[in-house]
Amino acid sequence: MTDVEKLIPLLVKASERFKALGHVDIWDSDHYADELGIFCLNASEKLAHGTLSSEEKKKLYFIFAPTCEWDDSVGDVELGNAIFEILTVLYRDMALAK
Repeated sequence: MTDVEKLIPLLVKASERFKALGHVDIWDSDHYADELGIFCLNASEKLAHGTLSSEEKKKLYFIFAPTCEWDDSVGDVELGNAIFEILTVLYRDMALAK
């Protein structure tokens, strides 16, 4: 199984967790929890079709980076770490490039 194939169901689970919080503000974020849930679900679908843009990859990376939106809202360390570990392998260099 590829890293992308592992990431897709994790993002679906994360989407459900974000959406379960409802339309609530996330500290130090421009987004609401349910909006990030929709983004994660859309990202999982785009990953399955190979159409996730570089900007979306970068956004996804920073949603799950330590002390970012995931930690400030859902806070499921195990799920967040599993996602971020894969995102780091796939997109770290691209996300941190200037």
